[in-house]
Amino acid sequence: MARGRLCYRRPVPRSLTLPMAALLLALAPAPRAAAADEPVLVEFHFTPVPGAQIAIWLEDAQGKYVQDVMVTQAVGKYGIGNRPGIWNFLSSWRAPYGPRTSVLPVWAHRRGKTYPKIILHDEDPGDLDSLGFHENTSSDEPYFCRPLSPPEHEIISVDTMTCPSPKVFNSDKGQFDPGGEISWYPPRNDILGFDPLLDAEEIQTYAELNDLDAVTAATPPGEQAAFVTVLVRPEAMAEPPLTAYLEINLEADENASYSFDRETDHYVDPDLSAYGVEYLGQPAVVYAVPFDPLTKGFRGTSEYAGYADWNGATGTLHPPDATISTANGSGADRLKVMTKNGETFRWGVYSHGGPGDGGTTGDGESDSDGESDGVTGAGSTTEDDPGDGWGTCAQVQALAPVEDLALVSESFDRVQVSFRLPPPADPTIALKEVQVYSIASNAPLTEELLGAAHQSTFAAGELNTTEGLVSVEIGELWGDYTYQFAVRYEDACTNRSPLVTAQITTEAQKFQTVDTFCFLATAAWGAPWTAQVAALRTFRDDFLKTSPTGVDLIRFYYAHSPPLARVIAREPLLRGLARVVLQPVADAALLATAGG
Repeated sequence: MARGRLCYRRPVPRSLTLPMAALLLALAPAPRAAAADEPVLVEFHFTPVPGAQIAIWLEDAQGKYVQDVMVTQAVGKYGIGNRPGIWNFLSSWRAPYGPRTSVLPVWAHRRGKTYPKIILHDEDPGDLDSLGFHENTSSDEPYFCRPLSPPEHEIISVDTMTCPSPKVFNSDKGQFDPGGEISWYPPRNDILGFDPLLDAEEIQTYAELNDLDAVTAATPPGEQAAFVTVLVRPEAMAEPPLTAYLEINLEADENASYSFDRETDHYVDPDLSAYGVEYLGQPAVVYAVPFDPLTKGFRGTSEYAGYADWNGATGTLHPPDATISTANGSGADRLKVMTKNGETFRWGVYSHGGPGDGGTTGDGESDSDGESDGVTGAGSTTEDDPGDGWGTCAQVQALAPVEDLALVSESFDRVQVSFRLPPPADPTIALKEVQVYSIASNAPLTEELLGAAHQSTFAAGELNTTEGLVSVEIGELWGDYTYQFAVRYEDACTNRSPLVTAQITTEAQKFQTVDTFCFLATAAWGAPWTAQVAALRTFRDDFLKTSPTGVDLIRFYYAHSPPLARVIAREPLLRGLARVVLQPVADAALLATAGG
């Protein structure tokens, strides 16, 4: 296989390289009487390619992990690094199975935190390598949808970014590995419901185990300058200087050194061989910039520090080499070169400095190693420009909430959110972004539920404003669902406004394009949107689930129908016989549900 051709190198020290070690020593400030007793505002600037997964974190001079800064929500909220199924399942946008252990492995291992490994709750050995036959352990799915075929992937994920409706797709939420295996990634924390007939009890603890709520953020849109801020805690600055790391990964980012095959390197479900697309590619790439938070100024780099294992097996950071691409948005070019305030870089850090800094930046000497590590801006300052995010901040400030929040359904999967931003309390502090949260629920969206809600972030420059009214569009929704929305904004000094909430029910989806794979009737009629299958599903939900006898019938059916469904799905003659047997039942279900 292609991955057998890859070269592996001895792990480098956590100081990365000798030039980097020299730079860290050069940056070390004079001894301080005591550690900082106030947090320090630090900004991170970069321009990623679209669709990338990103983590940002800080380590001290000893290589100790001291603070999380940010992780994209596919990893931090939806747990793609620790979900049930075979690790190399063919992926597609928002598919529910197959842990992506290669997504951000350097970040994951350096955090030093482990979680129970999530495996399929389906105990049938014949289902453990299947993308679909899990009906007996599948419950309502709040986010993921079935794998897409390659032609669908081109249309749905790139064009409309729309998942098929969950009303005909449920998922197995998994359970803890009974053998005690661990994962370096947290489980998902977006599950609000629990079905004791279908779900493992452990799923009720996923949100508690997931400790990334505070740093999980929406994936940057790509090809636009991204701006992340953090208040560095005093205890994190006890061993200066710090190093700011960014790890970035992109699915299916292949090149000559990392070339993978759909059938050979991924797992193709023989029962569903038309579904799923390749995801393996070049490993995650890491950037690193050393800096002292208490020293005001900018530091940036255009060179990457190294790359991760292609399969995420360890947290090793391999030094740069010719196997990683450096152009066309691939490999190390997943962060684009950008220029801001006279500085040119891919990964940039600006500290607002500590109390008493007075805007100075040390002795002003240049790098002792001649910048051979690619880090620039050491000992330099930039003209304060509050409108551009670099400058002095009042870090504690009350922001007024947005006004006139209104929701309008544009289609079954899209809602227009409009509101007015109040006048800024301090005109010298720039607006950073607007955050819009959405969740399919009848319960109002509160601060406590934000961890489970989907986050969409709009940078100040992206906002469409007409006569003072701001309008943004939220997609990736389900048709005919009640959604709770919440809106708040954040300024360049990390101040956030209170949440303002509203509710809307989306339009019904006019047609379905999905196959549940699991229901015996679906195998018989070939698609879940047929009248017979829809009627049987409605009869199950509206009638059988309301009585003890009906619940027993459902349990019996879920226990015995998946193996039979797998057989008849592949045999036209058996599908015809199944339709003959099931047609009277479907007719009765049609009559029973006709009034609904």
